[in-house]
Amino acid sequence: MASSPTKHLNLRARTSHHDILRRVNDRLKTDPTFFTVLRGLLDDLEATAFMPIRDLRAELHRIHARIDALEAQVDSR
Repeated sequence: MASSPTKHLNLRARTSHHDILRRVNDRLKTDPTFFTVLRGLLDDLEATAFMPIRDLRAELHRIHARIDALEAQVDSR
């Protein structure tokens, strides 16, 4: 049997995570730049602290509505 450039790793993971772990493994094997990107993501604790754009737009809409309501109160005094 020919030696493999990779070593076997046994992990316990939720069944729902199996597909993503396989995809990450496949990508690491086929895309040399993915390691750097993935390492950067894992090292950056703020990287996943984001709000999806639709939620961001909804939040901005709520803020704008509150500002409009406050301006209306000020104008009515």
